[in-house]
Amino acid sequence: MTKVESPKTTYVKDRQLSLNELQKMVGGYIQVITIDTDMGETHIIMDEEGKLKNKPINIEATGLWFPNQSVLTSPDHIVGDAVVLTDKALLQ
Repeated sequence: MTKVESPKTTYVKDRQLSLNELQKMVGGYIQVITIDTDMGETHIIMDEEGKLKNKPINIEATGLWFPNQSVLTSPDHIVGDAVVLTDKALLQ
């Protein structure tokens, strides 16, 4: 039987990451979503082509993007591994 891995959400707040590091963490070209959360301004980084690659839905990251909605009723969703940047890690 094949085991399906759930997408990972990594939180970084203490340092800026390079483009190369972000691409490795999400598995492709990056796409950035900027939102305001209880953590302040937040950037969610994901694989720009994640949906084309049929990556599984990242429930945790989608929940940050649409906090008051179920992943089933949200207008969009994040797929694959995601990186959440706050504080000193925000992209310039």
